[in-house]
Amino acid sequence: MRPPTERVLPFAARESGLPPKGTPKNYLMAWLLVMLSDHSLHGYEITKELNEKFDIVTDAGTVYRALRQLERDGYISSWWDPKEQGPARRFYALTDAGNAALNMWSEVLDAYRTNLETFFALYERRHELSTATKGA
Repeated sequence: MRPPTERVLPFAARESGLPPKGTPKNYLMAWLLVMLSDHSLHGYEITKELNEKFDIVTDAGTVYRALRQLERDGYISSWWDPKEQGPARRFYALTDAGNAALNMWSEVLDAYRTNLETFFALYERRHELSTATKGA
C-alpha cells in the first residue's frame, strides 16, 4: 500500500504537457460502477480494493463523496446492514440506471483504449526508427 501522502491529482493541476500520475480522478465513477456490477460492497471494502487490488490511490472521503453522487444520480442504491457485533455498514449496489451508465463508460473507455493503442503504435514505430538511425 502507498503512503497516505501520495494522492492522484486532477490532470489540470499538473504542469502543462506532462502526463498524469496514476489514474485520473474522473475515472473513479467508472471504477465504482464496475466494482459494484458483480456484488454489493461497503465503502471501506471499495476503498481498500481500489488501493490494494487496482493500485488506484484515493482516500475514503473521495470514495464516499463519489458514492453519494452516484446514489443521488440514481446509479447505485444503498442500505444499512446492522451487525450483531460492531457498527452497521452501509452497502452499495448497482441499479438498472447504473448498469446503463456502466455500459456507456465501457464504450467511451474502449474508444480511449483504441486511441492509446494508436498512440503507442506510433510511438514505438518512431522509437524504432530513431534507434535504427542512431545505430547506422
